[in-house]
Amino acid sequence: MNNRTFAPRFAGAILIGSGLFASPWALSQQAATPDGAGSAPTAAAPVAAALPEAPAVPSAELIQQGKNLFLGTQRLSAGGPACNACHNVLNDAVPGGGTLAKDLTKTFTRIGADGIQEKLPLADEESPFPVMQRAYQGRQLIAAEGQALGAFLQHADAQAATQKANNMGTNMLLAGFGGVVFLLVLFSMLGSKRKRRSVNSELFDRQISTT
Repeated sequence: MNNRTFAPRFAGAILIGSGLFASPWALSQQAATPDGAGSAPTAAAPVAAALPEAPAVPSAELIQQGKNLFLGTQRLSAGGPACNACHNVLNDAVPGGGTLAKDLTKTFTRIGADGIQEKLPLADEESPFPVMQRAYQGRQLIAAEGQALGAFLQHADAQAATQKANNMGTNMLLAGFGGVVFLLVLFSMLGSKRKRRSVNSELFDRQISTT
């Protein structure tokens, strides 16, 4: 073999050997590298967050109308009983209501606006509660009254954390006890000024003294 044929063959062998050596090393590096490493960063696809829709805030006028209906300061159109005859709501503007039925302070949180309308004794939808059915039989609420009451209950629910509990029963008991004490003191003072002897006794003593 002369030098002219040996040199090209030697160079070709070196290239083949280097290719065989480089291929396993390249594959091992690719396997060890995480997907996407070394490549241009791609923008993350936006994730659509399914956030609940915030309830609409009722107007102050509608809330006031609902409060009046709840307290009975504004009569229901069909003459039904006021809500606070049986229910209570924790609100500084509302005196203590009844305890016959459930407290309605957090009703909006529990069942929402649609749930409140379903529970009310409306003219076109009967209440699921038998006691309420009897109380409002023939005296159902109209839709506008139901919306006003729902607005008031939504407002009371939102303001509940800042309101104070109205201990109406305890206050009435203390007021009654104070009234009894006041009357006892008053009667004892009036009694101390009464004559200790009767009028007939005074007349008898006067007649004896003149004889």
